[in-house]
Amino acid sequence: MNKWMSVFNNLDIGILILDEEFKIIYANRYLLGFIPFRSKEVQEQPLYEVLPKFHNTYIEKVLLDCLNNGSKMFLSAGLHKHLLHSDYDFNIKISRFEEGSSKLLLLEFIDVTSQFIQIARLRNYVAELSKVNKELKEKKKYIENMAYYDSLTGIHNRTFFYKLAEKYLESAKRSGGILGVMFIDVDKFKEINDTYGHEAGDKALVQVANILTQVIRKDDTVARYGGDEFLILLPHLLAAHNYEIIASRIRNHPDRFINLTGEKVEISLSIGISFYPADGDSLNRLIAKADQAMYLAKSRIKTACR
Repeated sequence: MNKWMSVFNNLDIGILILDEEFKIIYANRYLLGFIPFRSKEVQEQPLYEVLPKFHNTYIEKVLLDCLNNGSKMFLSAGLHKHLLHSDYDFNIKISRFEEGSSKLLLLEFIDVTSQFIQIARLRNYVAELSKVNKELKEKKKYIENMAYYDSLTGIHNRTFFYKLAEKYLESAKRSGGILGVMFIDVDKFKEINDTYGHEAGDKALVQVANILTQVIRKDDTVARYGGDEFLILLPHLLAAHNYEIIASRIRNHPDRFINLTGEKVEISLSIGISFYPADGDSLNRLIAKADQAMYLAKSRIKTACR
């Protein structure tokens, strides 16, 4: 074995050779750099006195199995940390070889500290990337909200209404179904603004948005068309007259009364309705028809619906 010692001393891995009693026969120069002993001080010393962290049930079993059966064993640095040094991580390969009638164990210590550092850096990078990705998703959601929601009332805006309504219109054309578009306008809204101020007018618009979202069905959609005008999309109507239920809920909603500067004011709404296919086969046509019906209703009775 002496002829191999010069070779072992020039390796960039730790080499430890044990006899059958697990006493140290040889430790190379690389390995000695990680323990507080010189070469002569470790020779003939029990493994567990020089490297006390090896003194555990599992590792003892591994060493015995390798010595008795010739099994090649491997101790992962990920599972068995700091066996040799508290600041370094080593994978340890254990194998048996024979010299004459003696059975010896060869322990090879391969430094993987840099790999663990790289893995840790990679994990930190992945965590940071995940954080950035989450922030980007939140920003995307915020931008979408800005694009599709009305900033004052919090309901959908005209852009979203057109995008969704076109899909429902195409579906109605394929299935032969009925699609309704309601056009709602706040009566005498200019008077509210002029009498109570623009802040009161904003409050009234928010109240209208709340009323409309409370009276619709699950698949219906409310949107602010602009100013004091609102739209309701009514897909999957079984019959044209079914819209009357929603119109009645709007007219009789208890929250139509609002307190403005200490005065109880009723919010009056005019409603118009149009239907696909009876009133047109394009969204612009349906909205225009519902708008005309709303103005006709406004001219007749304050809260009428055609």
